[in-house]
Amino acid sequence: MTEVRTDAVRDPFSALAEAEERAAFLAAAARQVSGSLDLTQTRRQGLRTVVPRLADWAQLLLVDGSSSAKVMYLRAGDAHPVEAVVTAPRPTLSGTGRVLATGRSELLHVNHEHAGSDGLSALVPDPEIRRQANELRPADVLGVALTARGSTFGTLTLVRRAGSGFLPDDVRLAEELAAHLALALDAARRYSERSAVASVLQASLRPPELPIIPGVRLAARYRPADAEVDIGGDFYDVWHTGTGWSVVLGDVSGKGVAAAVVTGQARHTVRGAAHLDPRPGPVLDALNSQLVASQAGRFVTAVYAHATPHPDGGWWLDVGSAGHPAPLLLRPDGTVEPLPVKGLLAGVVAGTVYTPLRVHLAPHDTLLLYTDGVTEAGRDSVSGLNRLLRLATGYLKAPVDALVEAVEMDAVERSGPRRRDDLAIVALRASA
Repeated sequence: MTEVRTDAVRDPFSALAEAEERAAFLAAAARQVSGSLDLTQTRRQGLRTVVPRLADWAQLLLVDGSSSAKVMYLRAGDAHPVEAVVTAPRPTLSGTGRVLATGRSELLHVNHEHAGSDGLSALVPDPEIRRQANELRPADVLGVALTARGSTFGTLTLVRRAGSGFLPDDVRLAEELAAHLALALDAARRYSERSAVASVLQASLRPPELPIIPGVRLAARYRPADAEVDIGGDFYDVWHTGTGWSVVLGDVSGKGVAAAVVTGQARHTVRGAAHLDPRPGPVLDALNSQLVASQAGRFVTAVYAHATPHPDGGWWLDVGSAGHPAPLLLRPDGTVEPLPVKGLLAGVVAGTVYTPLRVHLAPHDTLLLYTDGVTEAGRDSVSGLNRLLRLATGYLKAPVDALVEAVEMDAVERSGPRRRDDLAIVALRASA
């Protein structure tokens, strides 16, 4: 440990040099502890900053309002800090509990004896962790509060062997460093909490697993525009209703997390409406009404189909569209037909009427649904649609998995490295 002390009598030049040295250390330490938003990394860097420069042993303790606290400690000469979870300290008249309750520092001296209750046990309350710090007796122990946004959420405990001590300048330096560290830890904690919330949101908004439908082969692909965020504005869903099966594929205006929130609302609205009345007209009307009423300023294109069994082993499909690219009906005889189903996109005009189209999906026929991320990948929707028609023709007899994979890969290739739009694809084929 590098000892930091002040002499009783100092010349002005020495005092100035010492002040400059402390300021330089503090500036460097502030940069080091604020270099990451990873909470564990920030804690480790905080301990490496103070050991051995300010202490022979140090402990970081963080509380979060629960019955436990996260602890990390480091001894001079050790390569890595040690982590532990301990019982959260209670408010006490001295030690860690007092520092947490008051936000004020506490400086205590401990002697040679391993007393049951002294300064070390007060500032390092966990007995297992205290075993290592006990090796430094006799010692001086300094507990400093970690406070940010008006709340004390942890303590920094520094232990120096006897003879080093903590002079007033040392205490002030430790407090200033703790203030920088607290801000960095608070930022990392908030980022971690928000990331956890975002992860839960992403999990709830990701496309669901495809169900197993007797007499149908299903395949789907989903790829958000932002590779760093696993959600976006495109969505699909397939589920069972009382009289058959429903499938929806849609595209919310915009992309990223903001669009994903509306995506979740749209998907749940469609599902809920379909359980009341699975016909396309009422379902798309419910979606449009919800979006108009929400005044979110976003619109949705969607294609919805309700499938019921046909006597020949195929399916009747009642298909409705809210301003969405036309679904493709692929026949094994080589024809690829865009279905002429149209309607105003949802969320624009209240009271919009959606007129469905009934088609027969015969055995071996395939219905291909896609978002404009497929046809507009090359920034030219007309040529993109023509390319999709040619591509689909070559996969009429291929497995549906191969079909949707080919469509996805072609769109990605045409988009280049800077893909601007999400894409979603669903194919369902009536099996023999």
